[in-house]
Amino acid sequence: MWKRLLREPLVHFIAIGLVLFVGMTALKAAHRPTVRLDAAEIEQLAGYWSAQAGRQPTSEELKAIIDERVNDELLAREALRLGLDKDDLIIRRRLAQKMAFASEDAAPVREPTRAQLERYFRDHAARYANPGKVALRHVFISGDRKADDAHREVLKVLAVARSNEGEPHGDPFMLPLTYADVAPRDLERDYGAEFVKAAETAPVGEWVGPIASPYGLHVLLVEARQPPHPPAFDSVRDLVREDLLAEARKAANTRYLDRLRQRYRVVVSGAPQ
Repeated sequence: MWKRLLREPLVHFIAIGLVLFVGMTALKAAHRPTVRLDAAEIEQLAGYWSAQAGRQPTSEELKAIIDERVNDELLAREALRLGLDKDDLIIRRRLAQKMAFASEDAAPVREPTRAQLERYFRDHAARYANPGKVALRHVFISGDRKADDAHREVLKVLAVARSNEGEPHGDPFMLPLTYADVAPRDLERDYGAEFVKAAETAPVGEWVGPIASPYGLHVLLVEARQPPHPPAFDSVRDLVREDLLAEARKAANTRYLDRLRQRYRVVVSGAPQ
């Protein structure tokens, strides 16, 4: 019986198929892409975890960390294999950012000398100047009043304030009516450009108005004004260094992009004229 079976062509076909199946399975297993984590990467992963948790991970936690890293790598490779990275603006932007960082590492910017820092500080003095300060008082006339009533009230407040015969009063206001030492940029945030212009140009010691703001009208008295003044170099040296290095990195990145444009042919179709 066995001899007869061995002579059957169907048996030969099945046997050959089994051999081919086992062989192909073994070949695929031998050529499977490898995901490998070495000791240095595991130590780095554990270090990130420790920095967040404030302690070393247990063996179970470390195993979970490694499993998560392997899962991420498997999913990322499969996404690339399926082409999911194609035409994805977010992924391309992230890759562009990483390439920009890599180009900075490849051509590191030299540490500036003190002379270079001082020259940069002088060339950009306005950037580091301490803002001017102003001391002022103001009286508020609500924007809820009719226009004619509001202007009549302004004239009344001005008359009382300039006569020095009493304290001028207006409508209740949610912001301070007196500032002892305030920067114009802070006033602009709360009151707008017209109010700041008056605070910077009105004669010191003289009531002026009306001055408009988003809330209504104001009558203003500038009591003192301190103009902007440059700080000592050493007090802002670290900030100057950061700005100078950032500018140098930007210039280096521009040069790198210019070189890349020489290596690629850029074709833009359908752009607006």
